[in-house]
Amino acid sequence: MIRIVARNAPILFLWIPLLFVIGCATSRPLPKIIYPKAVYPMDHYLMSVESGGLKVAAVPFAPGRDVYTDPAKAAGEPTQGSLNVLEAGVLPIRLIIINETDDEIAFDPDQIVGVSDSVLYRIYSPQEAVDLVIESHAFKEAIKGSRVGPVVKSVLGGEILVEAVKGGVGGVASGGITGGASGVAKGATGTGMERAEGYEKALIRLITTEYTEQAIGRQTLYPGYIAEGLVFLPGRAGITELRVQAYDLNTKKGIPLRMALP
Repeated sequence: MIRIVARNAPILFLWIPLLFVIGCATSRPLPKIIYPKAVYPMDHYLMSVESGGLKVAAVPFAPGRDVYTDPAKAAGEPTQGSLNVLEAGVLPIRLIIINETDDEIAFDPDQIVGVSDSVLYRIYSPQEAVDLVIESHAFKEAIKGSRVGPVVKSVLGGEILVEAVKGGVGGVASGGITGGASGVAKGATGTGMERAEGYEKALIRLITTEYTEQAIGRQTLYPGYIAEGLVFLPGRAGITELRVQAYDLNTKKGIPLRMALP
């Protein structure tokens, strides 16, 4: 029997990604990005199910909403200049899995599918998701003349130190990644474009690391263990259901879990 359950208190995690150096000698490294990975009570999540003590919640990416913020709060308006990765053909979904059974549970993200009508869609690998984003028209338009903060915020999550980005990349942030009037001095267009290209490369490296590091991996959940991370599904497929297949190593039985996408 599947039932929606609630937890009493949030569990907070911090993850600090690496700094990346821009390939231009005149530019400074990208700043640190720090944001909490909070696990809220299960009744806060619109998509959450439980089967015999195995609890799973899912948070699909939506413009204006951070997948790590409290899902009970209303979504904000997308920031001007932000990137909607759904338009790039990628649907990131944050999964949270809590094992409150007495058994060891095997979890393999390759056994996750999205359902659209009678079609089953397998997940993208993190690198495939990155490639779709950075090669998309939506990405190119988002970074063209935009500020750094909104692009990073929309790709990596809302609870980040965006203020640390402003003015922290050798003037590119204030003038636009492609070198606007306030970011490129007169007579220095060539230098500005080199700087812009170097920053775009650094931003791509950052996105690659974020998607790769935050992707949920194959693992065994012992009693009391928590797993969380991202999976990536096609963003234009009209997916209406998420199916997660776990496996109880003690009883030797599969545990199918299904959640309807809002």
